[in-house]
Amino acid sequence: MITAVTGPPGTGKTYWIQEQMAKAKENIGYYSPRTESIPIDIIYLQSEYPHLKILTTENLKLISEKTNIYLELPWYLDLLSIEPFLKQLNCHRVAILPPNISNTGWHSWADEVIPSIGLEHQELTLEAKTPLEVHRGILTGEVLDYTSLITFWSELTQNAYGEIKRIKGIFDIFDGQSIYGDFVQGFTQEEFSTLDLPRHLEGRPTRFSGFEIVGRDLDKTGIAQSINDCCLSDSAINYYQQQVKATLELEVEMSR
Repeated sequence: MITAVTGPPGTGKTYWIQEQMAKAKENIGYYSPRTESIPIDIIYLQSEYPHLKILTTENLKLISEKTNIYLELPWYLDLLSIEPFLKQLNCHRVAILPPNISNTGWHSWADEVIPSIGLEHQELTLEAKTPLEVHRGILTGEVLDYTSLITFWSELTQNAYGEIKRIKGIFDIFDGQSIYGDFVQGFTQEEFSTLDLPRHLEGRPTRFSGFEIVGRDLDKTGIAQSINDCCLSDSAINYYQQQVKATLELEVEMSR
């Protein structure tokens, strides 16, 4: 009942897991080791599937046998280091890989290899001469101006801050909503989608927000400065929250 999933960044691991969850509908669990401090995928999946059980190393073995558990292994995780743990779980192993590669460590590790969609011409980034970097930032408590975020995201995806392979993030914006951004090099996709979470309209939010960027030669200082420029002051946050609350109250009155 446990499926371990891995593969290079941007090949669609979370997307494939989401497809399986949609088929199961209930009694599903999810765990991704070493992502607890940046739980972007956890929050995104739980927004889509409110009854999803978020697991930890400690309670993974205690879940009912009727539960379908998906274990997402980050691409940077050393599979040898986690092998003793996986053997204890006796899990089914799935590698999601570009269809034009073969004979990698992932192929020998997996029980099942699933070709990723739309990455036929992508290089296998982990075998490139210049290694990939991972840059993360926690923005919990920050509220971002949406227009500024759109501009920054566009610059980021056009390689203004280095060669970008993958970006994902969750951001609280001025109207109290939490939005999810996902970018993979070579794909055309929507910039952001709204998460099914309550609006936060009282001061600074305490729920998680943050981002993860995978690429090469990243300008981390420039990224930090641009993100900082997107963040609103306390007075601006209060102003927008009062405006949104007034608008929502008016909508309720008009619907009566």
